Amino acid sequence: MTERRRIAPGKLVELTIEASMVVFAVLLALGFEEWREERRMRSYAARTEEAVVAELEANLAELERTEDGLRTTAELLARVLEEEDLALLAGDQELSLPDVSRAAWEVARGSEAAPYFEHEWVITLARTYDLLELNARAAENVISAMSAMIGRDPTLDHVANIFGRLSVLIELQEQAQIRLREVLALSRSP
Repeated sequence: MTERRRIAPGKLVELTIEASMVVFAVLLALGFEEWREERRMRSYAARTEEAVVAELEANLAELERTEDGLRTTAELLARVLEEEDLALLAGDQELSLPDVSRAAWEVARGSEAAPYFEHEWVITLARTYDLLELNARAAENVISAMSAMIGRDPTLDHVANIFGRLSVLIELQEQAQIRLREVLALSRSP
């Protein structure tokens, strides 16, 4: 038979205290690690949000930069259509279409930081980026209409097609600028 060892009552208390201290130390270390990870993620979320706000500011600047040129071109096309005079198109016409970015937003949406963003902010941003996407498609439609004219003599139908698509782009661009200003005002307020 095996002999059982008896543990002295004082030793049992000592072992219980030591075990409790080890458990407490492990729990404290886990809690500290969780706190550090939470802090790191909040910092990452803040940096990611700053990148999205910077992208929104750059997109607004891009829309503002191209606005006058789009309007000038639309005015010229309207005049060509009104006067039915394709000769007005002679000369160099410069058309600078907006080039907006979605990169920071796409990274933010798919990152570990996403759960740390305010829900309303995310919804507002999603709607804003949807509008920017419509704007990009409208710009592509203008390019498509213009490319249909390459290598051909322009007709009033071509000009009307480009004018219509350009008018849609200008309207979407105005809406996008308004929305971007609103979102940036919300993002900057405490």
